[in-house]
Amino acid sequence: MQIKSLYIALAVAAATATSFIACGPDAGWNKILANEEQANRIFQDSLPYTVKQFQEFSPYFSGQANEMDSTTFTATYPLFNAEIQQLVKNALFIDGEDSVNQVAESFLGGFNEYAEDEIASGNSAFHCWFKNQDARVLLNTGRFLTIANSLSEYTGGAHGMEVELWFNYDIKNKKQLALTDFIQDTVSLKKIVEQHFRKVESLQENDSFGSGYFFDDNKFTMADNFGMTREGLVFHYNVYEIKAYSEGSTTVVVPYKDLKGLLTETGNQLVSSLFKK
Repeated sequence: MQIKSLYIALAVAAATATSFIACGPDAGWNKILANEEQANRIFQDSLPYTVKQFQEFSPYFSGQANEMDSTTFTATYPLFNAEIQQLVKNALFIDGEDSVNQVAESFLGGFNEYAEDEIASGNSAFHCWFKNQDARVLLNTGRFLTIANSLSEYTGGAHGMEVELWFNYDIKNKKQLALTDFIQDTVSLKKIVEQHFRKVESLQENDSFGSGYFFDDNKFTMADNFGMTREGLVFHYNVYEIKAYSEGSTTVVVPYKDLKGLLTETGNQLVSSLFKK
């Protein structure tokens, strides 16, 4: 399953219907509160970048005069030089947008149309939405870069959608990396990841996964969502992916020492860049 397909599948799974508090228009609030995208600080690891913050509100508010709420979109994301920014754009704007402004326009535009239709029909019982994204640099060696984008969204239903997507890049060769760029023996890797998964979940070697997990035919499956960190290769299962919503997400870290003999040339270069003196 590809990253974008995973995001869509989890969003659909989260969308069970309900209703919330009423909203009403207030054009005076139709503005970007964080009008200038602010750089909190400059991070100097190997690739310099700044961290940008963005927030925008819908003009339609909810609640009573003494307790109001609004639909918002907020984003935090790294900003590199133009060449690197183009390379990592799919990690920051996962639906193919070109900028944070386009994300805000799409999300808030959808809500505004919904709110206006409800108001026109005389229905005051519609709810407000929210969308938050927090893209963070988790590994930055100069040659290799990992970004994790945590997204949470509510557009109706029993609860919202939460997902964290990992993206890995080879800066030297200007490409996004697949697992097979690091690992030459994915069959052996799967066995090693399962061992660490069972340890995280407190399962014995021969314990059945049973009804508590969503593995097909009760057989372990590696997460498509993976990332590079200094501690090891990370596999991240999002909410709903392998367990019930109430169980939350699951993260498995496989130390690089456990991958000896499985790494490709690129994988060995990654490890060397992490542990060079």
